[in-house]
Amino acid sequence: MRTVAITGGTGFIGSALARALLAKGYRVKIFTRKPPARRLDNAEYAVVSFDDAATIAAAAEGADFIVHMAAVLFSRTRAGFNKANVTGTANLVKASGSLPKPPLKFIYISSLAAGGPSPSAAVARDENMPDAPVSNYGASKLGGEKEIGKLPAAIRRTILRPPIVYGKNEFAVSKIAEWVRKGFMVNAGSSNGTFSFIHVDDLTAAIITAIENPATDGQTYYVCENRTYPWHNFIELLADAMKVKMPFMLDLPKGLLCALGLVYEAVSWLGGAEPVFNRDKAKEGAAGNWTASSSKWERDTGWKTWTGLEEGIKKTFN
Repeated sequence: MRTVAITGGTGFIGSALARALLAKGYRVKIFTRKPPARRLDNAEYAVVSFDDAATIAAAAEGADFIVHMAAVLFSRTRAGFNKANVTGTANLVKASGSLPKPPLKFIYISSLAAGGPSPSAAVARDENMPDAPVSNYGASKLGGEKEIGKLPAAIRRTILRPPIVYGKNEFAVSKIAEWVRKGFMVNAGSSNGTFSFIHVDDLTAAIITAIENPATDGQTYYVCENRTYPWHNFIELLADAMKVKMPFMLDLPKGLLCALGLVYEAVSWLGGAEPVFNRDKAKEGAAGNWTASSSKWERDTGWKTWTGLEEGIKKTFN
């Protein structure tokens, strides 16, 4: 029985991946910063500090595959992003390479943000375009990718760059849905922007494909439904699935958007929490178009079917 170690395995995507791997007969070990309140049946858990390569190495011993998706999504500072997404990844890479029996393969879950926004609504980003992240989060995920390049040559590796990931109980889309229900939507950018999406079931299937398919070795891929959607269309589909009226949508200019991000940062700091919206996310929102092409992935893996956004939203909210 092959063992897959998952960092970030208690999160939305990680939990879905763990369930899918267990269903396929893999042994699953989940790395976590603290013991979870709820445990997945048949999964193993290891408490690790990503500041300490030794504790990571002890937990990773015996793993055939490592899927690294633990990351900081919201931070007030560049240093906060880099500590988790670059230094934490570097420590995991160091630990993996130090094992007497290193893992066979390392899968790194990066982000479209590492590549940056697409050039225009008509041109989706692909792997041949130079990386141009516009946020500290995106730059830190790109930094994490560079750390993956330092793995020993004997450890195969694949990098996946999903865009917006959605599915039942996903935090960000659930928050957007709350605003749709209220009938008023403040857009983090223009409602004319275009976006790519991937349903969580498709992403977990893609990760398992990367584990099992050697054609993906040494490659970086954008993975998403190979179709783009205007933001306004996405909100329409949400409203329709929830059987509510289309909300009033307010676009904010870039300056006001950044000011709102600063306010969120200040309020969250007073409350002792990380901000769910900040100046970094404002920069991403102001970029306009976040689309990607999965053609390379489809060519290399023979992938044929994606969950369409309309179908995926119905699965999420019905």
